[in-house]
Amino acid sequence: MGGDAGVLLCLIASLASRGACDLVDQFAADQHGAGLVALSLARRAFDTYTLQRERIPTPEGLPELLRKRSGVFVSAVRGGAPRCCMGSLYPTQANLADDIIAAAVAAAGLDARRAPVEPDELHELQLIVSIVAPPESITDPRGIDPVKEGIAARGAQRTGVVLPGETPHLDLAIQWARIRAGIGPTDRVDYFRLRAFRIAEPRHTHQQASGRD
Repeated sequence: MGGDAGVLLCLIASLASRGACDLVDQFAADQHGAGLVALSLARRAFDTYTLQRERIPTPEGLPELLRKRSGVFVSAVRGGAPRCCMGSLYPTQANLADDIIAAAVAAAGLDARRAPVEPDELHELQLIVSIVAPPESITDPRGIDPVKEGIAARGAQRTGVVLPGETPHLDLAIQWARIRAGIGPTDRVDYFRLRAFRIAEPRHTHQQASGRD
């Protein structure tokens, strides 16, 4: 019975992983629908927490894709440079919408590595939502295309993540992942390939909507 249970657990894990991979493809096919809703939700949660220090409630009537489960990261960029980024490789909430809200709130004000975002920064920041499939274990990260794929490096204490498109340079992506994981030159490291659906606000869109130059 124990063997049967183990096989069943492996099958469930495999199906869950496949479902999350499919979700990335589904968002890519519906980027102007569910993708834009995900981005808008992240912006509303991000701005509301920055201005009011409150978490927005989960909206009603969300697209079906946002009611599924997946890991997600919410990033903010200013002038092409990272300002903040928080999220998880695996789902932590009841659905993707809640994970987007949680990641946006964390990025805006709960990242211990960075100062909280100030209200007068909001018009300068471009938000990016990255919906990630479960990490794929690899033996050699040299085959990764850092523009289209991300990389995770797992050390003894934590995992460092570089999302797709953070840098076009593979050597730099590997270096950043190791640094973020606190991995030294001779430390053991496990590498993972990351597939993600990535959607970003057009630059200056939020600035123009705020009526600022």
